[in-house]
Amino acid sequence: MILSEADAQDLTKKILALSQAESCAVSLSGGENRHIRFAQNMATTNGAPGSISITVESHYGKRSGSANGSDLTDDALAALVASSENTAKLAPENPEFMPPLGPQKYGTVAGFSPVTQATTSNQLASAIQPVLQQAQAKNLQASGFLDIGTSFSSFGTSKGLFVYDQETGVLHTISARTPDGTGSGWAGTTHYDFSKLDIAGMGGVAMDKAVRSQKPVKLEPGKYTVILEPSAVSDLIGILVGEEFDQRSADEGRNFATKKGGGSRLGETMFSKSVTIFSDPADAVVPGGIYSDDGQPAVRTTWIENGVLKNLQCGRYWAQKSGRAPVPGPTTLTMIGGTTSTADMIKQTKKGLLITRFWYIREVDPQTVLLTGLTRDGVFLIENGEITRPACNFRFNESPVAMLNKVVALGPSVRAYGEESIGIPISVPTMLVDEFTLSSVSDAV
Repeated sequence: MILSEADAQDLTKKILALSQAESCAVSLSGGENRHIRFAQNMATTNGAPGSISITVESHYGKRSGSANGSDLTDDALAALVASSENTAKLAPENPEFMPPLGPQKYGTVAGFSPVTQATTSNQLASAIQPVLQQAQAKNLQASGFLDIGTSFSSFGTSKGLFVYDQETGVLHTISARTPDGTGSGWAGTTHYDFSKLDIAGMGGVAMDKAVRSQKPVKLEPGKYTVILEPSAVSDLIGILVGEEFDQRSADEGRNFATKKGGGSRLGETMFSKSVTIFSDPADAVVPGGIYSDDGQPAVRTTWIENGVLKNLQCGRYWAQKSGRAPVPGPTTLTMIGGTTSTADMIKQTKKGLLITRFWYIREVDPQTVLLTGLTRDGVFLIENGEITRPACNFRFNESPVAMLNKVVALGPSVRAYGEESIGIPISVPTMLVDEFTLSSVSDAV
């Protein structure tokens, strides 16, 4: 279900009027999606789910309680407010409680497309048909998912804050397999505008990789020069900046940005000078949400600039305790790219690997952001500037902090989607990196 801004604001006011707590916050969200799933070169399922969610958080002093529901009737709303208040009265005091914010100034919504909102299920089916026909003609098996949706969210407080955001989104992924089961290729991305998605082109990429990756050779694990395609890069950058860039953890000695002797390494050069990462909710390629934590406005924030650590996320409580300004979490991420094409990266690689994407990534050591995971759907050996053979998959053990110190070249920054996506739009380049640790061989395709 999609509520207009006026309807969301009216509902928020109605809920706040029911509150007897010292302060109250109301979050609303909802969506309408259409999707089509395909496997074995044919459509298998389609649907058009919708949802709405209401969360009420009540406060008495430093005690808080919340309740969640989806019923918009008067009785249900009253019960929801009462439930949150009862929970708050029973809760222990939270010494880090921060009172709700008052009115804020927000930017303009940039991630909404009327084209996407108007796209029908029949249009989705028509979009994937050429891909399925192409797979059948090449004796390959294609499977994947095409999902479009419109969503809204709002946040209001008893202190007078109200913000409304509306977004559209498209997700398309396709996997292609060879009949002998040894070759697999993949392509996928997200967008807010359905008309900007090249579905047939992505299908062609996945099928080409499937054919070229048949009968891979086993290579010895070790440190390799690698070309990481945008999907692989997006996973590592998303995990690093979206989850690990935290001021409190750094100050308390718990993450990669902790300074020896105490405090954080803000202002230090920690990465290659070619690395710049920022978030901007008004970015033309990857527009993001206009509000962040606690209803704080999402603003353009530079996280890394020419290798220098410029900012870490900082919640309101820790900002107050440490005498800083709060730094809200990102609602979008962009890593500035370069001008080197993938073909040129291959040409300048004496021996290395081209890696399509990762999956099943898990953290090994939070203080160094050491991650482990597996390659998937296309690993290719490069020898003397040419791709010579497909290679078996590997497990990797690598830190994106270390990786961003070994950057050799960058391609143009593009929208990307990874298996471990953190749920915000990301734009990253293809990346040529030295000494990437591939720790063992995997027999999985």
